[in-house]
Amino acid sequence: MNITRLVQEVQSDEIYNLAAMSHVHVSFQTPEYVGNADGLGTLRILEAVRLLGLTEKTRIYQASTSELYGLVQEVPQRTD
Repeated sequence: MNITRLVQEVQSDEIYNLAAMSHVHVSFQTPEYVGNADGLGTLRILEAVRLLGLTEKTRIYQASTSELYGLVQEVPQRTD
């Protein structure tokens, strides 16, 4: 089953994409795998939601790595 068909059948209010490589060392060892899991996998989910007209209804959580954000400036983190 492809992702678009799955999203269409389920029509969830929330999608949690936990398919991401969080280990930096492994991402350098297998960049093609990481690109497929992190980049293309996310793109496929986002595109499915867009194509089905669910952008106003569906919230998406994308798991990733803290390496995207760099060093922590304050603890606890603020969401604003």
